[in-house]
This record gives sequence, structure tokens and C-alpha cells, in this order.
Amino acid sequence: MPLRRAVESRARMWKIAVLAVAVVAELGGSLVAVRAEDLALHDAVSMTGVAMFLNSGAPGLIVAVVRGDDSVVQGYGETAPGSKVEPDGKSIVRLGSVSKVFATDLLAAMAAEGRVGLTDPLSRYAPVGVTIKSFGDQPFSLLDLATHSAGLPRELRDPSVKEDDGNPFLAFRRDYYWKWLEQNAPAYTPGTTAMYSNFGFGLLGEALAKAGGRPYSDLLRDKVVGPLGLSDTTTRLSDRQKPRLMVGLDPFNKPDPNWEVPQIMFASAGVYATADDMVRWMRWHLANDEKSRAALSFAHALWRPHDGLSRVVGAEVTGSDGMALGWIVSRPRDGVPLLLGKSGGIGGFMTYVVLSPNRKLGIFVAASRVNFAMFEGLRTAVRGLAAELAPAGP
Repeated sequence: MPLRRAVESRARMWKIAVLAVAVVAELGGSLVAVRAEDLALHDAVSMTGVAMFLNSGAPGLIVAVVRGDDSVVQGYGETAPGSKVEPDGKSIVRLGSVSKVFATDLLAAMAAEGRVGLTDPLSRYAPVGVTIKSFGDQPFSLLDLATHSAGLPRELRDPSVKEDDGNPFLAFRRDYYWKWLEQNAPAYTPGTTAMYSNFGFGLLGEALAKAGGRPYSDLLRDKVVGPLGLSDTTTRLSDRQKPRLMVGLDPFNKPDPNWEVPQIMFASAGVYATADDMVRWMRWHLANDEKSRAALSFAHALWRPHDGLSRVVGAEVTGSDGMALGWIVSRPRDGVPLLLGKSGGIGGFMTYVVLSPNRKLGIFVAASRVNFAMFEGLRTAVRGLAAELAPAGP
């Protein structure tokens, strides 16, 4: 059984630790730090991963961790209920709303190139003939969209699309998004209220596509996915990839059919990836190399502190301090280092990723079960792992 393999793997880790002590006694100093560091990383990830898997009730769970030059990927359970195949670094998962920080990677890259400005109003990128209503005389900007502070609804379903047993995501339609903006103003002055908005990120994807003169998925591939070598990160799975897509449980504990999303949802929830790709992506975010420094500075900066906002709804306000581009920022506290975090849930998957750029630490977890009550346990466990691997100072 996969769980037995996980336990056996843990036992093997302890055997390796014993062997490492023997090696230290034989060979002395220079090898000690490397062996001990690797063991601490693997053991911390193993303990946290087993606990998260057992507490999640998910058929499968994958953890990927980057710490400096080291990385670990561990899988637990099954790729699909009853498959008896353990997930690994090449198992494909749906990122859900973690897709939003891929969209803001693209936004940051285009801003660093001067292709867009963060304070550009969305109206600059609207389809020809569309006039967008604003709250008073203040239009909302790309920055407002990327920080959930444009005053827009969380979701926007086209009421003309009837709910049935088919793909529920088909009710999210590009033409209805723009039609709504012509007829409805935002609820609040931009930048004064944080309200989580999938609708807003759909519009951000539209703006980036207009600015780049190409479909959003092409821009994401050419500016983020391709340069980083993310071979399995995509908005549409190929026939070759589909057999590796994990199958999770929906909110009613039934296998989710994994409906595809329309293009308008690519920026908010449409990305597929693997743990191996997430390791490469997290490593890039943490590297701060000269070529990417400007874009990452845009992406990681605290643009919308929660302090002073009128209200914060749906943005993990407890324990956090504000919004970067798509990321929720938590300053160091209670042993947990400064973290940029993003969660997601779609099509049988709950996901969570955190980065601690100051500590060169990144953690990604994907559980194959949609259960929002379960997510708090994942979040707590990941933050606890971050404290173990890169504890904050007093």
C-alpha cells in the first residue's frame, strides 16, 4: 500500500541517519554538515507530509520543498482512488487559484519590460467599443486587479447558462465579463477594500493578452513557462499528459471529472503543473538572479497593506499583513519567517504554496480532495514546516 511505503520510507530515513553517524565517525568534519542538513530537510518534510496526508482524507498528496540548493519531492497515497499508484514529481495536478501567481509573474515581467504599467487603468485594454463604469471618477487599475482591491465580485456567472450535469465552468464567459463592466460599477473606491475576485483575475488575463497582442496562454508559455523549463506546466493538457493527471474527490467525496476551464479562467484558475515543475518555479522565485530581479521585485513587494483598508474579505486576513501581486504577505511572527502565500482549490485539488525569499525557502503541497475545512490544516502544517526549516528570529 502507498501509505505503508511512506512509513517504510520514514524508517529508511532513520536508518540512513544511523549510517550517517557512522560515516561521520569514520571520515570526520567536512561531510558532517552536508549529511546532517540533508537528513534534517528530508526528515522534516517526511514527518509533515505523512501528517498532512493522514489528516486530509485525500486519496493522494504531494509535497515539494526547496531550501537553498536542496529540494525534496514526496508523494503519499494514490494518484486516483483505487489506483494503487503512488504520486510523484511527475504526477500532474491542477493548481486552482495558485494559477493567479503565475498570472502576476506574467504581469511583473511585462511591467519590467515596460509593456504595461501597474497603475494602467483596465479601460486601456478593453475591447473596442467597451466603456467601463468606474466608482465615482476613479477607474480601477491592473494593480487593483492583482491585489483584489478593485471592488469587484468574487465570481461572475452568466445567468443565461443553465446549470446542469455538464461542465459548470462554461458559465464563466468572456463576453459577459465585459458586458457586466459596461452596466455595473465596482462596489467600492479602488484600493480601499480587499475582496477576493476570480472575476478580477480573469480581467487581468484579458488585459495582459491585449497588451501582448497574443492569447494569454501563449504569453504565459513564452515569458514564464518556457524560459524556466516547466515542461508540464500548461493551460491545456496534451493527450500524452492526460494519463498522468491525478483524480481527486469533489466536495461530496466523489471522484471529480476534472472539467476543463474556458480561456477567461486561465489567469484565475487554469494552470496544470507537476511537483517537479513547481520546484523549478520556486527556485526561480528564490534565486533573485540579475535577469529576473526587476520582475521579482514587482511581484514580491507589499503593494496593499491590510492596515488602513475599510475591510478585507476572503484574503486570509488573520495572520497576514497585506497583498503583493497575487500573493498574501505575512511578516515574521511566532517563529514563522516572512512568507508569501497562495492557496487554491479546483477539480478535486486543494493546493498551497509559500515562499520565504529572505530564507531561500519554498513549499508546495497539493492534496487530491476539495474540502475547504481541511485546508486550514494544510496551511498550519506548511507554516509549521517553514518554521522548522527557516525559523524566524525573536
